[in-house]
Amino acid sequence: MHDSVAVSIVVPAHNAGELLAVQLTALLQQDYDGRFEIVVVDNNSTDGSVDHLEISNTGQAVRIVRAHDGVGPAYARNRGADAAQGELLLFCDADDRVHPDWVRKMVDFLHDGSYDIVTSAVEGRTLNPAGHRKIAEIASPETFQSPKFFAPIVVGCSFGCTAAAYRDLGGIDETYRANEEVEFGWRAVRSGYRVGYLPEALVAYRYRVGFRAGFRQGVSRGTSFARLADAFPDSGLPSQSATRLCRELLGLAVARATPEERGLLTGIALGRLRGAITHRTLRL
Repeated sequence: MHDSVAVSIVVPAHNAGELLAVQLTALLQQDYDGRFEIVVVDNNSTDGSVDHLEISNTGQAVRIVRAHDGVGPAYARNRGADAAQGELLLFCDADDRVHPDWVRKMVDFLHDGSYDIVTSAVEGRTLNPAGHRKIAEIASPETFQSPKFFAPIVVGCSFGCTAAAYRDLGGIDETYRANEEVEFGWRAVRSGYRVGYLPEALVAYRYRVGFRAGFRQGVSRGTSFARLADAFPDSGLPSQSATRLCRELLGLAVARATPEERGLLTGIALGRLRGAITHRTLRL
């Protein structure tokens, strides 16, 4: 059934180092028996990791696309989609590791014809120290299926769609610096496309290390959350309340959390505050 289905897997890469090889090995060892290509998008890497792949993976189903005229995962994913030859597009990140049946389950879900876009679950157990992110877990199914959101939340490290839908929507909005995949999914729903959630197709997600790395990630996420709340007022995102954000920050002062987790949550709260001021959605 899948012999006629061409699948392109887009992997943005920016200084991913040895982690990129880990992800590519996982992709090349999938139990999917159909045809697929892996499109690695080199987004201004300076560590030589992508150059090495061109030598070590000669003859493998891996293509390198140079994307040096812009920055960020949204830009890189769009350039990868432009170069992709498949009728179905799958997206994952260079520093994570897909489970062995990820491609097969994602393709089966899309090939069923009930949905145009699919996002899957991620798990933080495999690639991270035990007990990491106890109070900021991102992988619970409730996050993606909660009735408070008007549509599933697409995660950039694990989603797929038909190439026709992706191009009809104009790809991902490159003006977003975080949560661009959430905006893509919600914009798709507004345009009449069907977005589904597949918890069985897992990706092992790799957390940032240290307060500073978590904080930087959190600020970008928080700022874009405020922008999303402004762009999708009926989405179910919480209101940008100054009182609530202050309470969250005070709670972090006494919470038991890893440095990375504390940085992430602090960054999200401050980013939401900054974004709410920028978009004039801040409430008391």
